[in-house]
Amino acid sequence: MTEPQLTSSEIAKALHTVFDSQIINYGAYNLVFATGSSIYRNPDLASHQEENQSYFLIGYRDTPREAVIAPLSLPEVRGTGTPTSIDNTNAARTFSLSEFSFGLESTNGTSFSLTFEPHMTVQTSEGSGVLDQALDIEDFKRVIIEAWEL
Repeated sequence: MTEPQLTSSEIAKALHTVFDSQIINYGAYNLVFATGSSIYRNPDLASHQEENQSYFLIGYRDTPREAVIAPLSLPEVRGTGTPTSIDNTNAARTFSLSEFSFGLESTNGTSFSLTFEPHMTVQTSEGSGVLDQALDIEDFKRVIIEAWEL
């Protein structure tokens, strides 16, 4: 049996469910999808996270400047921990690792290493396809990475 092919919009809609179900004002954020890793140095925060997180949906906005990182699993699209908010009050720094890889750190010791792909193949339990997020990544870099980069 052939796996269903999803459009970029269908993939985005499937991924949105994780963010939208956990963030009350989810409509205020633009979203980008990344692979990577997380470190939660605060035991109270770590206790609400699954281990070995490798997929992240990042909601971001310019006013007020904020990034909300929601870990998730694939191919079953579900949250794997409590989302982390990084904003002007707790952003320690951001830094570039490569053209599409970045680090985000907060003052409480939480850090993320995130890699984005402009056209990323995503496999969900509903099917797979290519998520087109090229313009969104450029916007994310401008709004979040460049604003807090040291």
